[in-house]
Amino acid sequence: MKPRPAGCLALALLALGGAIMVADCRALRGRAEPEAARADSAPRIVSFVPAATEMLFALGLGSNVVGRSRFCDWPPEAAGLPVAGDLLTLDERRVAALAPTHAVVYASDAQGQAPLLRALGAEPVEGRTEGAASIVAFADRLGDLFPGRTNGFAAGPWRAEMLAIAAAPPPPPGAPRALVAVSHPDAPWTDAFAAGGDTFYDEVLRAAGLSNALSSARGYPRLTPERMLALAPEIVFDVLPPGMGAPAGGDYWSFLPPDVRVVPLRDSAAVRPGPRLPALRDLLRAAVRPPSDE
Repeated sequence: MKPRPAGCLALALLALGGAIMVADCRALRGRAEPEAARADSAPRIVSFVPAATEMLFALGLGSNVVGRSRFCDWPPEAAGLPVAGDLLTLDERRVAALAPTHAVVYASDAQGQAPLLRALGAEPVEGRTEGAASIVAFADRLGDLFPGRTNGFAAGPWRAEMLAIAAAPPPPPGAPRALVAVSHPDAPWTDAFAAGGDTFYDEVLRAAGLSNALSSARGYPRLTPERMLALAPEIVFDVLPPGMGAPAGGDYWSFLPPDVRVVPLRDSAAVRPGPRLPALRDLLRAAVRPPSDE
């Protein structure tokens, strides 16, 4: 008998490993189930997407959220929930112990995580929150998934504000040129990442009456000081999550001309595309509003 190729053996071992992993998850699920309060049909939700966690609470589903990623820190009630993983990975034992019926994951990870989550008894839900329109669609999706359990938040004034952000027209001629710097070390200067024209920051800038100096780029390109100077922004929004990094200082942005305003944004509403996009729009507007004469 001819020996089997090594590749076949590797595939067999991989398949066996996957089967063992799913079986082990089912065993974990079986051990955790008696501890979970499953007598009623109330959903038990674990969310690994910070913006989706905010939406669940905004829709009145906060009491159904039983676990979160370590980055799900808003609203404050969410920060007190058990941590079941981070943005892209989950802790199988912790998830099993929470006995969820649903798990909200990033759309890019849903397919890969679906078998594991279903083995743990949780139906995967894609948390699509790339911009204002997709956030509204996600709110509607949650309403369809949990009929009769959501409040009227998604049908009220918030919806109109979000759709207005999604449909914001191009900035008028002469609108202030702004740049949103979204990630950088504290000091000394190294290249920063900034928001391009296909990001949620671009639509919020438009809604605030500002022009994105990087609108021709896609995603979050890395900018050298020379490239940033060539873009000639009038305002730089320096975005960092609360508690991460020191406020922007003169040394860090010292290469910018003195007439360029650097506006630190440390509010958590500024770091994720969620239900608080209108609040982010208002933060940007307030940053460029002329000082009051009062």
